[in-house]
Amino acid sequence: MVSIAGGTVTPTNGQAQATVGKPIVLQVTSDDADQLHVHSIPEHTFSIEPRPDQTFEFTVDVPGQVDIELHDLNRTVVTIQVRP
Repeated sequence: MVSIAGGTVTPTNGQAQATVGKPIVLQVTSDDADQLHVHSIPEHTFSIEPRPDQTFEFTVDVPGQVDIELHDLNRTVVTIQVRP
């Protein structure tokens, strides 16, 4: 769960693991609009709205390290280690 409130992001610089081709789901609650960028192959961008309980789902096709960042707040939310 990602929370954005008053410009504060929780968590920041989190760590997680995933598997290539398996769905990764992020749940976001925010009081402001932003964009969530997933730096993976393929790349993904999601528009965050100022509302609770938003769900974003994606897959990653190539193993490695994937950073998920908030564009406007310039914060890394989580780095996912994607295994084959």
